[in-house]
Amino acid sequence: MMDSFTYGGIRLEYEVSGQGRPLVFLHGLGGSVRQIQGVCQPIAGVRLICPNQQGHGGSGADWERFGFDRLAEDVIGLLDHLKLEKAAFAGISMGAAVCLNLAVRFPERVEKLLLIRNAWLDGPMPEPVRRAYYDLGQSLRQGGLDAFRETRSYPVIMETTLYTQNAFTIPFGEAFNRRNWQKYCILPGQAPVASLEALRAISVPTLILANRNDFCHPFTYGEILSRYIPGSSFREIPDKDSDPTGHKEQVNRALRDLMLE
Repeated sequence: MMDSFTYGGIRLEYEVSGQGRPLVFLHGLGGSVRQIQGVCQPIAGVRLICPNQQGHGGSGADWERFGFDRLAEDVIGLLDHLKLEKAAFAGISMGAAVCLNLAVRFPERVEKLLLIRNAWLDGPMPEPVRRAYYDLGQSLRQGGLDAFRETRSYPVIMETTLYTQNAFTIPFGEAFNRRNWQKYCILPGQAPVASLEALRAISVPTLILANRNDFCHPFTYGEILSRYIPGSSFREIPDKDSDPTGHKEQVNRALRDLMLE
């Protein structure tokens, strides 16, 4: 059941299921709690906490302050709302970037980290990806998929995997993504942390997952993060197009390993 709280003047949705050790699982750009529900299998003894981050699902947004710092602060607000001193964190893509921001800025609140399909390092997304998201946002603003088909990014996206094609076309059928088009124009140009060197201060158990054949989530980003985060573990997992079942199984194996060790 979806609940909500207000933080910094913004109403934010979240959902809690299960009982036990808290795990906050953050969705990706354009996703929602439903994305996590479609991936994460229940783990006995784990309390799963899934927010709809700003501009996603039914949560509000402050576009003047929208960025990784504010998204991370929202999560801290959720912990305070739930009276939790700390939690384990998992994140997909944008959610993984928010996790990095949390671990650097609020280390006392972070117990463990699972970073899945990283899309950011210490700077903006690569230019072709950033341009594609910008064109998506502007096309959502202008009213439809036909506008996106006229952009220079559309043929680039159509040369990628089916999963990526869907990620750039499904939002046109989702009211919350049409309404909150701004996020696609803002976040790809930002950075979750000031430098890779800042990641050397992360001292909690960290597991990083990456797959190949992914336009928005370079495999090398996972490798780079694993070199900078002390003691972190890195795993290659199947991509969603070639082996969707294996991809999901490996994500859930990583979640179990993270929470049950």
